[in-house]
Amino acid sequence: MRARPAVVIALCLLAVGGCSPAPAHRGDDPPPAPFGGAAVASVEQAKSLHRSEERAVAACMRQRGFPYREVPVGRTVADNPYGLLTEEQAARDGYGLTADLLAGPPPDPNAQLLARLDPGRRAAWRNALTGTGKQVRTLSAPNSPDLRINTDGCVYLGRRAMYGSEWEQARLTVTGLTARVIDRVLADPGFRRAQRTWADCLRADGEPFATLQDARGAIQDSANRAGSDRVALQSVGRRELRLAERDAACQRRSDLAGAVRAAQKRVEAALPASSRRQVAELADLRKRALSSPPGDPSTATGPSETP
Repeated sequence: MRARPAVVIALCLLAVGGCSPAPAHRGDDPPPAPFGGAAVASVEQAKSLHRSEERAVAACMRQRGFPYREVPVGRTVADNPYGLLTEEQAARDGYGLTADLLAGPPPDPNAQLLARLDPGRRAAWRNALTGTGKQVRTLSAPNSPDLRINTDGCVYLGRRAMYGSEWEQARLTVTGLTARVIDRVLADPGFRRAQRTWADCLRADGEPFATLQDARGAIQDSANRAGSDRVALQSVGRRELRLAERDAACQRRSDLAGAVRAAQKRVEAALPASSRRQVAELADLRKRALSSPPGDPSTATGPSETP
């Protein structure tokens, strides 16, 4: 739910294959989400957790003899796993794709600090932060890719101090459950009927897309081709706004959000009770992290030196 500068990305640096953020929804009404949204943090929770994680990482780095500047909270948006749009959101932000690219990545508060270190100490700083690769833990869960974590880096150790040792496995398990719900919703006959109505509506406007992912993906592909060319990106942005407004209007006319809610209710009703317990356990771990200060990351292992 938030982006960090490249040098201090959290588990995306530690996981095989990296991470990709879910599409953002910034309408006034929360969009439908698996398990009533309990599987993910709210916007305000995400901001609070980010600040606590950064404090825990900084404490761990200090214990290892390294300076670390906490990364401020960036733009944080509500989770929107189905990519639904409101017309207000579409008119303001489109899909939220090219605006972020034009804004560029946020400044890295540790960049100047690292620039002052010699290459050896810079490498040691990074090892202290994200791990050496010598202590790796591999986690698995159904419907999720395996997650490899460096357990001797302050990113992991700070998170463990906050959430406890069960957090990473619980989150991976619930990520898999969420993916299963989304896949089944997208395959639900009721949703597919509504999506065909949506597609017919867009086609009448000259937009030949069969799925929500196709429409959003067309803008992403154009943005990728534009690369760092700001003029080209601005052109893509104008196209994005036009398409997103048509997309949102057709979503309203086809009641796509209602179809998602109905399909999701059917899908979740068919899940075993253990699925809901696993989501509740994750939410409880998050709640405890929000209500308690981070634990002591002094059990950190790995390089310790003063730059």
